[in-house]
Amino acid sequence: MGTHYPTEVEIAIIGGSAILAAFCIWRARQREFCDWSPSAPFHWEKKRAAMADLTANDVMVITDFDATITSGDSEQCHDLVGASQLLSAEFRKEFAPLLDWTTNAQIDGVPWWNEAHNLMLKYGMPPRPIIPRLVREAKMVPRPGALELLKSLELHDVPVLIVSAGITDVIEEFLRQHGALSENVTICSNRLNYDADSAPKSVSPEPPITSFTKEYAYSSASAFFAKHKDRKGIIQLGDSLTDVDPAKKVPYTNLISIGFLNARPDGRKHGDAFDAVVLGNQGSVQPVADLVEDIVSSKVGVSAAFKRALSMTGGFRRSTSSGSLM
Repeated sequence: MGTHYPTEVEIAIIGGSAILAAFCIWRARQREFCDWSPSAPFHWEKKRAAMADLTANDVMVITDFDATITSGDSEQCHDLVGASQLLSAEFRKEFAPLLDWTTNAQIDGVPWWNEAHNLMLKYGMPPRPIIPRLVREAKMVPRPGALELLKSLELHDVPVLIVSAGITDVIEEFLRQHGALSENVTICSNRLNYDADSAPKSVSPEPPITSFTKEYAYSSASAFFAKHKDRKGIIQLGDSLTDVDPAKKVPYTNLISIGFLNARPDGRKHGDAFDAVVLGNQGSVQPVADLVEDIVSSKVGVSAAFKRALSMTGGFRRSTSSGSLM
């Protein structure tokens, strides 16, 4: 049988974000995938046109860390702490059930973070001096284009707020090792508070930052938002549906969001939550960097970088990576 190509009538009927889903299902049948696409092209272009009038002094970036700045298949903060062979066997044995994503009911609830942090305090793990090695030897790598994006934001003095359910100490060390811990970056996550013996004695804030409480970032990072209260444009990045929550209470005029689907087989919810969706664990952040460059350097029309980001032969690169918005 020959390949069925969706007709114009079929595409017109689907409408909205479903157009993207149908298109990527078709592309999947061709064994090709767009790296990223706007959830609703006309809505995206409207938002992008509004962002085009902004400058570097008008925008801020709010982003997740695990599986957003890092690749989708990287170890995440708590995982690398709980499973590292550098830490005591007793600690790893008791922490192991928290890493069982198939049978542990606490995985999907806020108590998971309390349990994880209590075990870290009980065993004094990880010792502060070992964090650089812990991060260096972890299977944690930057998402393609992430470091370039952070460098661009640093050069243009665009403030970045990383809102993460991970561990501040790990995030800071990761950024430091990659030359990306710059003055424009603020981290809103769970910080280990160390005593003189280099063992963590408490974790702040209390209650912790979790995947389910990111909306509270507005109060947890109140100093950041107070400092940048005149910036009314937000670029928001994340891989989980709740990664759109940190901006819910932030006053803004323009917001554009990019979600990273990673290896999830179904992207319909991401298409509803985010203005654009990046596919695959290695989906590049470079098109987002192009968008940032447009915002900070172009005041008239749509720049070549943005045209590349919306082009099937440019920012929408074809690949054979897994994942589609089915």
